[in-house]
Amino acid sequence: MHDILHAVNTSTVKSVLATIVHVEGSSYLKEGASMLFQENGENIGMLSAGCVEADIAERVKELFDTEHVLTVTYNLKEEGDVGWGQGAGCNGILYILLEPVTVRMKQNLLRVKRHLDNRNPVLHIKKLEKNFIQTTSFYVEKTGEIFGGNSDASFFATDDWNGRKSGIQLSNCSLLTYAHLHKPKPRLIIWGAGADAKYLVSLAANTGFSVTLCDWRPALCNKEHFPLAEEIHIGFPEEVDRQLSIQSDDFVVIMTHNFYRDQEILSLLKSNPVKYIGVLGSKKRTLRLLNTDISSRIHSPVGLSIGAVGPQEIAVSILAELIQNLRMYDEKKGQKCPD
Repeated sequence: MHDILHAVNTSTVKSVLATIVHVEGSSYLKEGASMLFQENGENIGMLSAGCVEADIAERVKELFDTEHVLTVTYNLKEEGDVGWGQGAGCNGILYILLEPVTVRMKQNLLRVKRHLDNRNPVLHIKKLEKNFIQTTSFYVEKTGEIFGGNSDASFFATDDWNGRKSGIQLSNCSLLTYAHLHKPKPRLIIWGAGADAKYLVSLAANTGFSVTLCDWRPALCNKEHFPLAEEIHIGFPEEVDRQLSIQSDDFVVIMTHNFYRDQEILSLLKSNPVKYIGVLGSKKRTLRLLNTDISSRIHSPVGLSIGAVGPQEIAVSILAELIQNLRMYDEKKGQKCPD
């Protein structure tokens, strides 16, 4: 969604936002997946493994000059030569909402973007009739403030958003309710601007992480060497730590190759309950760094054990472990209809 919001912010062409609001059975992507179709033919995002995009691209041509919201259904279970999803491993029914990006909708999306840029999540609620025709759409900020529509969102708890599952949350009601939580990019803080860090910064940035690079050596730690790093902090660990405003959902990878700097960084992280700490090097080295047992929140050696050799493969193993930890969250269950 971040690439879509960037396109909405910078593009002047007419566009239609397509969103999967419900899936029956299996599909390549799930509820919440979006794709922006632009009048100039440049599209951003994916909805399937190529099963439905071409057809939707034709359908949206009739919507560019309207404010008409349309729900389309694709039965990927159908068999035969003209069946959707043949050979793509799809075996479900997709309900996709097509919304022209009007002036008002663009204003709402840019407000969402500002929140995400400031690392604040935004909950998007859509009210749908039983036939999946949209009746209402609005957004809820973390504070509980509503924008983009007039509705009562008081029944949506704002203290447990991280576990909220996208899709149709409430059933057996007069109206269906679709909920999707727009989350900021996960932030990866990398300590160490050596040559091997270039591969990890590039991979992580291209996989949706917001990368912050930290090092005390300006000759190494700069935009010329790391153009995809969103933030660069130059200084020794204690100095930089005061600038980072570390949060509980941050990821930290330590790869300075300097024993005493690594030790200092780990000491500073003791009081910060970050989501993930990875330390490059052997477990024996990390034990020496800590001078105590390795806690469960410290991953040492960093990365999944895939037999990685060389900086490129090590970067792949680290990124794989980051993604694994990113996806490990408790799904919200047992939603009930509001009174």
